[in-house]
Amino acid sequence: MLKYLTDTISRAIGFTKTESRGALVLIFIIIVGLFLTNWGIRSIKKGAPIVADSTALKWMEEVQASIEVKKESKSTFDKSVYLPTKKPYKKRTKTNVSSSPKKEAVRIEIKDLNKATAEELQIVKGIGPAYSERIVKYRKLLGGFADTTQLNEVYGLQSETIKELVKHFQIMSDVNPIEINTDSLKVLSKHPYINYDLARIILNYRRQHGDITSPEDLLKIKAIDERTFLRLKPYLD
Repeated sequence: MLKYLTDTISRAIGFTKTESRGALVLIFIIIVGLFLTNWGIRSIKKGAPIVADSTALKWMEEVQASIEVKKESKSTFDKSVYLPTKKPYKKRTKTNVSSSPKKEAVRIEIKDLNKATAEELQIVKGIGPAYSERIVKYRKLLGGFADTTQLNEVYGLQSETIKELVKHFQIMSDVNPIEINTDSLKVLSKHPYINYDLARIILNYRRQHGDITSPEDLLKIKAIDERTFLRLKPYLD
């Protein structure tokens, strides 16, 4: 039968015997394939179970499980977890400025200008060791400050510095008076308001008229003008 078919194909198509055999095998495979395909389709329609590979079944189970998890997570997802926390709004109330506690003014301890040391004077801004020593030295020559305006007579001391100085230091003690009737020419001439010539005139006046009994007696000396008299008067009382 096989030889008959081979010869028939060879005569009809012109194949060799080998080619004819190959064609027969191919036709056989096609027929078997069609038969199996038709059989499978009919089995599915009748509801026959299809035997699947175990690996494929496992893969299908995993796919089904993942679908169920996604459905569950989708239904239970709470977006509020990822939203910023809302804080309750508190309405601001206007604060009464007058009710706030007032800052207490810094209290400055006032000290005696005529007794302050050079170190104590240096607490004032603008007064260093040089200026403080200069103030103390001039105070000693005067016999003490009779008025704070005399600070303007300290060489180099600025008016702004003097304003700060009088905030901390005031005159709280008396000056040392000039011993106008007993002091020597050398002592009198050291006073800032009495130069050497004026000191000699005062001594000559004492010799001619006796002791000076009141500050006004100095006005009898022609060399002493009113400005000099007013400056010396606090040291003659």
